[in-house]
Amino acid sequence: MGMKLHQLRALVAVADHGSIVGAARALFVSQPAITKAIRELEADVGVTLLGRSVSGVTLMPAAKSLLQRARLIVLELERADEQMGVERGILEGRVPIGLSALAALTLLPSAYARFRQDMPQVRAEFLEQPMSKLLDSLRQGTLDFALISASHAPSDASVQSTELATYPALFVVRANGLLAKATSLQDLTDAEWLYTDPSGTYPLYIAELFKQNGLPAPHRMTKCTSQALLYGISLTCDSVISWPSPIFEVVNATGQFRKLDFIEKLADVKLFLIQREGAIITRPADYFIRCLTDLAKNF
Repeated sequence: MGMKLHQLRALVAVADHGSIVGAARALFVSQPAITKAIRELEADVGVTLLGRSVSGVTLMPAAKSLLQRARLIVLELERADEQMGVERGILEGRVPIGLSALAALTLLPSAYARFRQDMPQVRAEFLEQPMSKLLDSLRQGTLDFALISASHAPSDASVQSTELATYPALFVVRANGLLAKATSLQDLTDAEWLYTDPSGTYPLYIAELFKQNGLPAPHRMTKCTSQALLYGISLTCDSVISWPSPIFEVVNATGQFRKLDFIEKLADVKLFLIQREGAIITRPADYFIRCLTDLAKNF
């Protein structure tokens, strides 16, 4: 006998909630029903999936191996149910979308306005995360697609990328700070440099930039986990920041910052639409993507 859907649902629920009790509550079934489903699944696949003890359950290596595919199967079936609802004229369902701050300040708002007007009953869900987390979510099937900002497309065979827009990157300081008087890179040697780049390449780029100008690399490179954190610190701390031009235009609405035009230009920042390779997209998600791509053509 092969694996059954209710067994895979039980495994995913146990993994997500960390216990048989939590899984039972999430699926609105009894604890014995979850236990039975897991034991039947273990019998079907011929390996132990859960380690059981007085403190609860743990996923065995075989369960972790099965879990990613189980998630995809469960999620794809949910998407199929939603798609059939659309085919029956019930324009409901949801579109989970991952994004970066750049997407939120450029194409996404206008695309969402068009999507909301044409599909008012479909629920959109926006999740802002670092690129690595977005890629993981795409592989697991928990996102329909994502919008990421980077200098180049991710080199990952499990996703496909489409470039939507390109924006120049700017070096910026507080307009009323001491660094606003800087006229050369040498004036910034002792400055604090704030950045959000999760790849770790930004400090290397800055070090190389200083090296090319015969200067020691700055020793204060401060990584921030979000654009909101970077912005908050930059308002009170004299520092050098790099922002794509659309973000700079938003944060500089009251003239709080000044561009440093004497620094060599950074590589352009690009906005990419990324999807899991081979994913079957729902009609609402496909329409949202069309709203984005149509807007990008005229941006």
